[in-house]
Amino acid sequence: MTTFRPHPSVVSTEVEDAIVLLHLDTKRYFTLNSTGAAIWKHLSQGKPETDIVAALAAEYDADETHLAASTRRMLEQLEKAALIEPDQANSA
Repeated sequence: MTTFRPHPSVVSTEVEDAIVLLHLDTKRYFTLNSTGAAIWKHLSQGKPETDIVAALAAEYDADETHLAASTRRMLEQLEKAALIEPDQANSA
């Protein structure tokens, strides 16, 4: 199981129900909506993907299969944008 962590060059701040990310190396800004912000918060706490999905299922009234697919897509997008990286220390 892969666990991700925020890239060390990424800073974030909450703006209302969203999170704004700034990659200090690329100088690019990203905004995550409320669902993305929830995923980011769990990710920042070092939770593995399966725990993030379980936490989202507890927070939202949504199908866990749908949440798992949405979380996977978001993690892929965050990794592609170099906003997160695999956490080798916490991955099995």
